[in-house]
Amino acid sequence: MILETPDCDSLDLLRKGTEDDSPPPLFVLPPEMRNTQEEDIHWAFEKQAGIFDLFLDNLSEGTEVFFFLSHQIDLADQIEATVQFLEENQMLQMGRFLLFIHSPVLLNPPTHFLDWLDAAAHFTDSMLFTGRNNENSSAIKAIQDRYFDMRFPMESFILGKKTAPWSRILDPTPRRLSHIFDSPELLEPDDLHHNDRYLERISTGERARKVPLIFNF
Repeated sequence: MILETPDCDSLDLLRKGTEDDSPPPLFVLPPEMRNTQEEDIHWAFEKQAGIFDLFLDNLSEGTEVFFFLSHQIDLADQIEATVQFLEENQMLQMGRFLLFIHSPVLLNPPTHFLDWLDAAAHFTDSMLFTGRNNENSSAIKAIQDRYFDMRFPMESFILGKKTAPWSRILDPTPRRLSHIFDSPELLEPDDLHHNDRYLERISTGERARKVPLIFNF
């Protein structure tokens, strides 16, 4: 799973990092990402049902699927839809949740940025910073320190334009705080879907802790 901040070049970076893979990976993109290649697939979201309108047929064995999430739809709704999609498509297994941060956004973050980032980090295995420069390097360090101090298990990488440790980044060993993608029979009651801090609902059906749509424009 891929979540990114605007202006990030994560799709290009992932294409380059997996260009020698066989079979080649499949990139599944949200409706707003249209400047893509012919073989890419786009999903739609059925809001009332809370599910992805997407069919993946005839995948070659061993094919990696990179599934990009949207900024225009509630993150928690997309996470729940992902869990259901994986349950309905058991030929797929969850690898890693990658969070790409275009580092210049840290110098002038939108309102409620840290609320959004905390929620995204809750599900993240690897936080990946792009666009690092002298101006934003201290802001990157502040974010890294924040989650180190909060004891988040996720990894953190600063990506260069030419090289990146993709074998380590894409290692499917989970490093996320949330257990939402784990097998339910292996979980303690507090770790189950309905008890996840960002998926839990109160009696009215609303989320107990709502994730802001800070990039919804």
